Amino acid sequence: MLAAGDIFDTAFAIDFGGAVIGAAIGSVLRDRIVHVARTKFLRADLGVLFVNLLACTVVALAVAASQRWHGLLVLGFAGGLSTWSSLAVDVAGMMRERRWERVGLHIPIAFLVAIALLLGITAFLDQLSMGVDR
Repeated sequence: MLAAGDIFDTAFAIDFGGAVIGAAIGSVLRDRIVHVARTKFLRADLGVLFVNLLACTVVALAVAASQRWHGLLVLGFAGGLSTWSSLAVDVAGMMRERRWERVGLHIPIAFLVAIALLLGITAFLDQLSMGVDR
């Protein structure tokens, strides 16, 4: 019964396991990058921005990859790596300190660059796959 998938779905277990492993790796990497930005540049918000953009890049690449990598790369690694909630906390702190110039730059840059990365990488990969299909 287990092998037939009635009780235990092997594909789900593999996706779930990949997501857990990817999240562990992504969250540790996020912590290290933000720590370096905080200590070397005294700007943890730049580390947060960088990891969010890196996560968008990973998602764009994973979209073009095989479906079997989505659990590990998208749900796990990019999910553990990205931290949009930390960006919100950083922006709230900037607003509390009345650092309007940073707020005015951070929000549009974070979202526009993330979307541009996702769309640009996806379009580039689509062009590559079209060239292979021909």
